[in-house]
Amino acid sequence: MYGVGNGQQLRRAAGAVIGAAALLAGTAGCSGPATEGAAAGAPTGSAVASPAGAPGPGVERLKELVVAEGEKFGPYEVTEPLLDEPMSELYEARPAGCLPLTSLGKAGHTAQAYAKASVPGRFQAVGTEILLRSYRDAGAAAAAVKSLADAGGRCAGGYTEDRALAEAKVLKVEAVQAPALGDEARAYRIVTQDVKDPGISLYKYLTLVRSGAVTLAFRSDVIDTKDFGGVPQEIVAGQWEKFAKGTAASAS
Repeated sequence: MYGVGNGQQLRRAAGAVIGAAALLAGTAGCSGPATEGAAAGAPTGSAVASPAGAPGPGVERLKELVVAEGEKFGPYEVTEPLLDEPMSELYEARPAGCLPLTSLGKAGHTAQAYAKASVPGRFQAVGTEILLRSYRDAGAAAAAVKSLADAGGRCAGGYTEDRALAEAKVLKVEAVQAPALGDEARAYRIVTQDVKDPGISLYKYLTLVRSGAVTLAFRSDVIDTKDFGGVPQEIVAGQWEKFAKGTAASAS
């Protein structure tokens, strides 16, 4: 199915799990391809390789690969989402070219699975949306990453999110260090203006990792004015480990 010997597949998956665990130490590579420009000692990892033309998993398989309700990663616990998709999927953007920063683009994927993670009992703790998406092949998934990278540069000076009942002004978009995982990764800090008080700035972070024809997206925010520093690495590492183990099991 994947065109790689089982022993080599398992070695790659083991390396991916070790790389994900190393994220907990706080090391990360730069934005872009995971093998380029990584900081010294940064963890690296890739799930089991598949042919460039192979499609990503279907929705039922993605549901098995995404973190499940009740799983814990440090202080964070996976909870059942209130919606079938992230709230940001319901938003639009102006200019339209900035849409990938809001919804990762609404077209092109063939299946998706979604989860949320937060700190139980702490209303003002960081919350994270986790979104796994399959594409028809690795090229289509890479195009989704490129569209995000293009938007990150084009919309660095800000744009407007059209939400269900309000408009939100994005003041600034900045590329930040991304985890050295998968085939490539991107990460951004997005500063928005509070919809009720224009004098208040709020922060959210977006990380996108691609492995073959699958993307793993993490979007974190907090009901507070503090800059919390990024998507919690415990969540990225935990989701990556489950994904890497799952793809290895599928290939064996």
